[in-house]
Amino acid sequence: MELRHIRYFLALAEELNFGRAAERLHIAQPPLSRQIQELEEEIGAQLFYRTKRYVELTNAGKVFLNKAYQILDQVEQACVITRLSSTGMEGELRMGFTGTVQDLIPFVQKYLELHPQVGFAFHQLSTADIVKALNEKRIDIGIVSAPINSSKLHVRPIKKVRFKAALPENHPLANKQSIYIRDLADETFIMTPKSAGVLYYDTFMSIFQRAGFAPNIKIQANDLQTVLALVAAGMGVALTPSPMIPADRVILRKVEDINVAVEASIAWRKDHNSEIVDKFLPFFFEFYHNEFQFKDN
Repeated sequence: MELRHIRYFLALAEELNFGRAAERLHIAQPPLSRQIQELEEEIGAQLFYRTKRYVELTNAGKVFLNKAYQILDQVEQACVITRLSSTGMEGELRMGFTGTVQDLIPFVQKYLELHPQVGFAFHQLSTADIVKALNEKRIDIGIVSAPINSSKLHVRPIKKVRFKAALPENHPLANKQSIYIRDLADETFIMTPKSAGVLYYDTFMSIFQRAGFAPNIKIQANDLQTVLALVAAGMGVALTPSPMIPADRVILRKVEDINVAVEASIAWRKDHNSEIVDKFLPFFFEFYHNEFQFKDN
């Protein structure tokens, strides 16, 4: 199997039309058909249903589609790292995080000012997926918001982050200086599902259990950035433990009677063999110590 087979497969999977896929690849349709047939023969499975009227992925084709994207991503990553090395740059730091990328922007900006030779690759994942990605050496560093107990990883707390209410900018509560959990009793809540983060979900529900009412959860999204985009659109409110830079059209307000906090930590492999990680960690700890002094936010 060659990379061209993967690229030809992806073009046809995205276009679902041999003519358009061939045009996109700048080849004739018969060679494309032969390449797809060769790929199916090598894999030993039919990837497309094809008739004169339509082309459709088979179940095997759908499975291979996800893997094909991963293969090309890995190839592209390898090219980036190689290019950095060939120009005297140090390489790439792969970082997983559970919050929003806005949380990391001030740090990354400062780091790149001092170390422009380092590239970054960000991956938004759940804490469980970050642990898995670290153990499988797919990322170098993880920023997590749940306890980790792993003999293979170093884990160091960064800071405790308290829950805040995320409100649309035109929400009546956005103009109040003090908000209490009861003020949110009639609101529609947007949140991430339990599968995206057990600790966040359980902590979220415990807040309302103590307050004596159940939240009206109508919308769920798998990542915090989507949650905040929905809040900005006026579709509901959210509780977020993120110390993020506020998103456009979203107002963050402290909820006076919520004393629950989530501890954010950084994790990395004990057996890592990376000069980039060795240089990154002292800078990271110094930055967060000076910025937050490890106090509750």
